Amino acid sequence: MNKVKETGKSDLNLSYLLLLSTAYLSSSINMQGIQALMPFIQNDFNISRFQAGLYSSAFFITATAVAIFSGSFVDKIGAKRGMLIGVFSVGGFMFFHGFASVYPVLLLLALVAGLGFSIITPSVNKAVIESSSSDNKALSMGIMQSGGGIGSFAGASLLPLLAAAWSWRLAIMLSGLFAVAVGVFIKFKLPDKRTASQDIFTGDDKFSVKLKLLLGNRSLMLVCLLGIVFGTSIGSIPAHYTLYLTLDLDFSPQLAGLMLGFLQIGGIFGRPFWGWLSDSFHQANRRKTFLWLILTITVVGLIYSILVWQLADMVWLVLLMSFVLGTVAMGWMGLFFTVVGERSKPGMTGIATGLSLIFIRIGVMVSPPIFGLIADIFDHYNYSWLAIALFTLLAGSFFYWLEGKNRQPEQVEKL
Repeated sequence: MNKVKETGKSDLNLSYLLLLSTAYLSSSINMQGIQALMPFIQNDFNISRFQAGLYSSAFFITATAVAIFSGSFVDKIGAKRGMLIGVFSVGGFMFFHGFASVYPVLLLLALVAGLGFSIITPSVNKAVIESSSSDNKALSMGIMQSGGGIGSFAGASLLPLLAAAWSWRLAIMLSGLFAVAVGVFIKFKLPDKRTASQDIFTGDDKFSVKLKLLLGNRSLMLVCLLGIVFGTSIGSIPAHYTLYLTLDLDFSPQLAGLMLGFLQIGGIFGRPFWGWLSDSFHQANRRKTFLWLILTITVVGLIYSILVWQLADMVWLVLLMSFVLGTVAMGWMGLFFTVVGERSKPGMTGIATGLSLIFIRIGVMVSPPIFGLIADIFDHYNYSWLAIALFTLLAGSFFYWLEGKNRQPEQVEKL
């Protein structure tokens, strides 16, 4: 599938990875786009920061509830079919956001859109794991996942401009239609590389056997627990970033949307960067790269809590900090899902991804309302940023303590 050089290393299958990335791009442009539109939605429906945070929770609660079943479903139907179902579902339901007359209707639509979104990640991750060689797996995953960052940037930067020119409703409807168009593109352009030999289990108890194996995989479960930490960052930060910039730093909604775009650009850069760092610089030592991520998220969170709000007049510096924040808070996904794939058995990448998503989305669901509630209590986001930093440091330290206690010494270095 990949060409092999004389050095023994495999080339990246860039054309295939870029095709896969379009599924992430189309879903992210909708999810991050609706978050960038929150200042417009807040004014339209007169909602609080806490209520605004509920949207992300509603979107991901259904995505989390069915994650492991979606992953198992993808293992059965193949990556391409899973992508098509997910992309068409997200695009269709986001289109209907434009007709919501009251905020609870938006929350209801978020619930059903989350069902479609739940199948996209297992689909694209399965395709990458099964088509990449071991020497560039994390980098391949990062490149594919960068499509999500590109979509997030486009949604964050373009949708507020469309909303300012026309309305947030038309903006999100156009975004939904774009996802549908991408689904058509995937249908005709992406090859279906699914083979029957990829599934190593047969019988009516296939799902239960797989689930039992996954839950008994101590190494995998420890990595899944770390997903709660990363999910907290990727859930709360983009959900509130435009509100933070408009309410605390007095930026316009359009400038706040641009800043959110820079956050997503950081994520685009971070996904292949952390994969390259782990594959090459850390020589596939995932444990060491995770440690760097935890420490940098903590430091950047402290900087936002203590310093950034005092430098609001220096727009260029806030742009730079938005990029750095995105690199660490949004750039971990490629590395994380690579480790999940490496710790699962052949034919189980989809269901393993689904299981890991449950843990990630616990953080994604719970953190946005708490992040907003802290800001409501103090009437600013400074302590919200502090909470992110402290939680990342403490929970990350707990992960390393558990991993060191439960893994054999020779296995620890290979995480």
